[in-house]
Amino acid sequence: MVFAASTPTASEIFLYDSASSTPQQLVALGAGAPPEARFVSPQKIAYLDSSGPGSTKIISLELGTRAKSTDATVSGDVPAFAYSHDGAMLAYLLHDNSGKPSLHVRRGAQETTLNLNAIAGRGVGRDDEVRLEYAPDDKYLLMVDTYVGKQGQAPETGQFLVLRAADNSVAFMPPAGISANATMATWARHTDRVYYRDAVGVRTWDAGVPRVGTLATALHWYDPAASAEDRWLAFTNIDNQSVPHVQLYDLQSNQAVATTAAARSHPIFITGDTLWYLEEQACSSECLGGPSQTSGKVLVYSLKSKSEAALPFSDVHNLSQLSVISN
Repeated sequence: MVFAASTPTASEIFLYDSASSTPQQLVALGAGAPPEARFVSPQKIAYLDSSGPGSTKIISLELGTRAKSTDATVSGDVPAFAYSHDGAMLAYLLHDNSGKPSLHVRRGAQETTLNLNAIAGRGVGRDDEVRLEYAPDDKYLLMVDTYVGKQGQAPETGQFLVLRAADNSVAFMPPAGISANATMATWARHTDRVYYRDAVGVRTWDAGVPRVGTLATALHWYDPAASAEDRWLAFTNIDNQSVPHVQLYDLQSNQAVATTAAARSHPIFITGDTLWYLEEQACSSECLGGPSQTSGKVLVYSLKSKSEAALPFSDVHNLSQLSVISN
C-alpha cells in the first residue's frame, strides 16, 4: 500500500509505504499552493507546480528513477486534474488569469477545450466541490466544479458534467429543477455509475440509462468515496451543531452506519474494510466552513474492529491531498 500527501505549509510531497511507515520526501516546491499530488500508475505520480507567477505546470514523476516530465503548462490556476487509468488521457480544469473557467481534455497531441460558465460567489467553505474523475473503464469523465451556498436553486450556478471520453460529448447533465445544484459526486469502483447529491438527497446516474435514480432521500453528504468492491460508500455528514462526522452507507442494506463519534471528515477507502480520514478540531477563531476545521492528522479506521488509530501525518487538510494506490 502506497500513500502520497502534500503539506500546505511547506508545499512538499511525501511517499508513504505502509511496510516501512516512514514518509519519504519526493518533491519540495517552496512556499505556495499545495501541489495536489496523485498517482497516475503504481510507479508514477503527478502533481501541480504553481511556483511560477501566473502559471501552473502539471508534472509527472517516475518513482523508480525520480525522472520528471512536464505534461502541461498553462496560464492561470488548475483547481483539478485527472489522468485516465490507462494513462492515455489527461483532463484538467483551468481558471485563467481573468477568472474564466474551461475544461481541457488531452489525448496525445490532440486537445479539446470546453468553455464553462463562471461560478458566482465562489468560496472556500465545505460546499466548494472541485473534482475530475475518469470512470473505471475510462469511457467517461466526471467533472464537478460547483459552489452550493446561499445561491438560488438553479443549475447555472455551478458546473456538473459527464463527458464521453471517445468524443468529449456530453453524456449526462443533472436535470434542471430535479437536480438543481447537483454536487459532491464520485464514481462507483467497478461500474459506470455516478453517485451525487442534490436537493432531494443522494442520486445515481448509470451510463446508458436515461433517468436519474434515488439512493437515499434527505441525505446531504460531503466527500463521498466508494469501496473497492462497491459494498460501501463513505461520506461526511454534518450534524445539527455543524460538526462533521464520517459515516458509511451500506449498499446491500440501504442504510447509513456510523463510525467514530468524534469529528472527522474526508474519508477514503484503502481496502474494502479500511478507511483513512481526517481529524477535525474546534476552531480557535472564525472558520469559513463551520465551527471545526481539519487538524492535519490522518486516521485509519477499521470497519471490522470499529476502531481507529493515528497515521504519521500532521499537515494534510483536504481530500485532494490524499492519493492512494494498492499494489
